[in-house]
Amino acid sequence: MALGILLGLALAQPLPEALKKAAALPPVVTARLDLEGRRRDLERTLQDPLRTPLSELQARQALALAEAKYQRALAQAESDLVAAYTQALEAGIQARLAEKALEVSELALKAAEVRVRGGGATPLDLLDAQNRVLEARKNLEAARRGQESAQRALENLLGPWKPEPVAELPPLPEKGVLEDLLRAHADLLQLRQSLELLRLQQGLLDESFAPRKDIEALEDQIKAVETNLDNLERSLRVGLEARYAQLPSLLQGVKAAEEAYKAARERYAAEERRFQVGLTSRLALLQQELALLQAELAQAQARHAYLRAYYGLLASR
Repeated sequence: MALGILLGLALAQPLPEALKKAAALPPVVTARLDLEGRRRDLERTLQDPLRTPLSELQARQALALAEAKYQRALAQAESDLVAAYTQALEAGIQARLAEKALEVSELALKAAEVRVRGGGATPLDLLDAQNRVLEARKNLEAARRGQESAQRALENLLGPWKPEPVAELPPLPEKGVLEDLLRAHADLLQLRQSLELLRLQQGLLDESFAPRKDIEALEDQIKAVETNLDNLERSLRVGLEARYAQLPSLLQGVKAAEEAYKAARERYAAEERRFQVGLTSRLALLQQELALLQAELAQAQARHAYLRAYYGLLASR
């Protein structure tokens, strides 16, 4: 099915609507089913009059871990959607940019042909113009393939969907989000749960009935888990801090790109007015329009880089 037909099947829809679809993606559905199963297991355990403290703890831990894994799957799905959505948007702009570049090169070729006939340019100038047209056509074909590929990747997640430009960026999160992410991290939770179980078992052992070697072996296990927990938390903290540190500079890049786009729009508007009163050529106007599209792409790329980093941070849990 052609890309135009695919896009025609869908109304333009904003990113917040796309993110609502994250809960329906297969990894999230699987995690939710596991969570529901663990919740039922805990309910059955609590109804058992013969349950032990250990069995109840294990059931509660299983539910807590399933909840953490569900939240991680949901956050990762949102991050994947943002990546696919923004890639489709950028690919669309790149295709429009390539179309405009071809239009500019074709008009420049016509101008070169006229100059050659009038003696104002050499055959080599004409050859250069012809080569630029060929290169622009190749670039357009590649851009259209990229657009179709990006659109299909998005529709593999969402079904027929035409992305809208992102209207608003989320604000820079408070740095306290790093502690929240560490507390919620499924891998850290799993180690903390292992430590809790080992300490419970340790409390049930006594030298009066348990061999000393068993007690010491359990103590060694506890120390090993504590070490692993500390090492993992330290490693994750470094990674989260690095991710977070990117965000302010990415926002600065957004501001710079938005200012550049605003300036490009003003230059294009001025060139258009000059063209309307006969002060500039159509080729010059098209070149200014090409520059405007380049600024639009740079703005989109800057905004999308921040978005991907933002949702990537939230998925690190």
